Amino acid sequence: MDTTSPRGPKHPARRPTAAAFFDVEGTLLAVPDLAGATGPLGRLWHPPVLAALHDHAARGHLVVLVARASAAELEPVARHLAPDAVLCSRPRAPMLGQGKGYAVRALLRDRGILAAHCYAYADEAADLPLLAEVGHPVVVGDDPVLLRHARRGVWDRLPGPAPHDR
Repeated sequence: MDTTSPRGPKHPARRPTAAAFFDVEGTLLAVPDLAGATGPLGRLWHPPVLAALHDHAARGHLVVLVARASAAELEPVARHLAPDAVLCSRPRAPMLGQGKGYAVRALLRDRGILAAHCYAYADEAADLPLLAEVGHPVVVGDDPVLLRHARRGVWDRLPGPAPHDR
């Protein structure tokens, strides 16, 4: 599902030539499931990934949230960050595994953005299809499967949330 930011496009006069995709659960937020998240968002952000999101937005990249959660569950996060697009689960169409890769590929095709110019941030092996679709994958944390892929390619790394953050 590709939904436009509630505040409209961030850069309406300019068409982005790069995109940054952020897995939400466990990557952008230090919780593995939005349904169980309680309390203010401020304590749930994973600071290095949030800083990367703001950096991509400042550079004029298309900022996209990718989540297993539904649009309703993701709404507080999207309202706070005002991304350019959201890819999330719909009834009978979960945003999981290869579905993330397909959704990223479709959005890039629709927007005319080359995958080689794009970034993706994710934390678990199930997100490998998301990371494989872009030219600049970033592994967040220490998932052994993702780290094996990172060592084979030229993948960047960010630390995972501290255990007390989860």
